[in-house]
Amino acid sequence: MSKLLTQEEIDALLSQESGPDSSSGLMPDLKELRLYDFRRPDRVNKDQVKKLRTIHEIFTRLISPYLSSTLRTIVDVKSPVIDQVTYLEFTMSASDETNMYIFEIDKLDGQALLDIDPDFTHFIIDRLFGGTGVTLTRRAESGITVIESSVLRTIADKIMEHYKEAWAQIDELEPKIVGFETNPQLVTIAPSSETMIVMNFPVVARNFEFTILLCFPYFMLEPLLKKMLSETYMTMLRRNTTKEDVRNLEHAMKQTSLSCDIELGRAEITVEEFLGLNEGDIILLTQQIDKPLTTNIAGLPKFLGVPGQHRKKLALQIRHTLDKEGEIINE
Repeated sequence: MSKLLTQEEIDALLSQESGPDSSSGLMPDLKELRLYDFRRPDRVNKDQVKKLRTIHEIFTRLISPYLSSTLRTIVDVKSPVIDQVTYLEFTMSASDETNMYIFEIDKLDGQALLDIDPDFTHFIIDRLFGGTGVTLTRRAESGITVIESSVLRTIADKIMEHYKEAWAQIDELEPKIVGFETNPQLVTIAPSSETMIVMNFPVVARNFEFTILLCFPYFMLEPLLKKMLSETYMTMLRRNTTKEDVRNLEHAMKQTSLSCDIELGRAEITVEEFLGLNEGDIILLTQQIDKPLTTNIAGLPKFLGVPGQHRKKLALQIRHTLDKEGEIINE
């Protein structure tokens, strides 16, 4: 026999909150669910990814000024995007035309990859061989010449030196390039199912955006990842800059040498005229004798000055300072 509820009992039932969103404490809050693929486990946790990003942000601050001075234009290398993929996925996603430098690191097992965007390599070649870098011209049909390959190898070796410097606080690494390949399908540094740690560095230069990739097998970086979790690393990471550090930096800056050259003038001649030059021939320059001469510091225009003599030696009296665009900023 059913029992009829009184009005007070009905009001009491309606006043109670129920369901999974209840805040009365009768049901616990459900946490947000996250998909996990057991075929592709994330072997690097969030703390390790954060520490890796910190190290490689130091790396970006080292190679940005190097590339800027080498290419004679502003090059901005941004913080990396770190991802974990299988080696098969990495090779399948790679471009058909690529520039992969295979390198090894002393005390670490395995090999890693330095992958430079093909567009960026052509930009580098164009800038180093006298081009403006305003437009990109890819020559897939002819490929890179032996001379261009040698120049690019010098750039890659220098990048490895800066990579060593970025890790100096953690461990003394000795990266060494041992191979070069343009076809990613011919590069095998790990089993197809091995987890790879891929660091994608966006590079911005002359309104173009390129990429530089560093790709490591997990087993290669595992010893470093364990060392990064130690208290010693955390202490070094939190260490503040001391007065001695500042003095050492000032001393190093004062000892740094810069090339300084004065541009007497310019002239355009044909190859035929160049081949026909003899001793005593006169080349007409565009520079007027009553105009100041441009002084280049490390290949960049920095001052305008007037030539003369000082204590029986050739000299230049600086009259104006130039900005990055070559405009006078100091009268």
